[in-house]
Amino acid sequence: MLRAQTGPKRVVVVPPLVAVAVHDLAFGTVLPGIPVSVSVGDPMHSGQFEVTGPAAASIRVEFTLPGALTSGGGLLTVAFGSGDGYAAFTPLAQVFNPHAPLLGALGPSGQLFIRLGGTVYPGHAQTAGVYSATITMTVYDLGS
Repeated sequence: MLRAQTGPKRVVVVPPLVAVAVHDLAFGTVLPGIPVSVSVGDPMHSGQFEVTGPAAASIRVEFTLPGALTSGGGLLTVAFGSGDGYAAFTPLAQVFNPHAPLLGALGPSGQLFIRLGGTVYPGHAQTAGVYSATITMTVYDLGS
């Protein structure tokens, strides 16, 4: 015999994760042969991202990082070191290696702010131009 359940059942719908780029990583004017680094603590030049979602949601963040910036046919080497990532987890922030996955949880407000730094290495005969590349950030919801 089958019985139907009566009465409403509780259903919880959680908001999705949303990840946005807030500020591009910008190296400014670069001279041939002189490396330029941007620190994660530089609010004017560091790359900045915001992740929002359910409060305390467990997440995994991964970056796909370029090895060079391009301008027409020119290449400008870019590198990201073990201290070039910064995540403002609540209550503690952490410096991380952007080549490795970042695990954590959104704060009580459902937000996480991430900064990204790096270094460009122009050659002595670097071609003048405006160089750019794409950095991809992927955020996974690991369940709360």
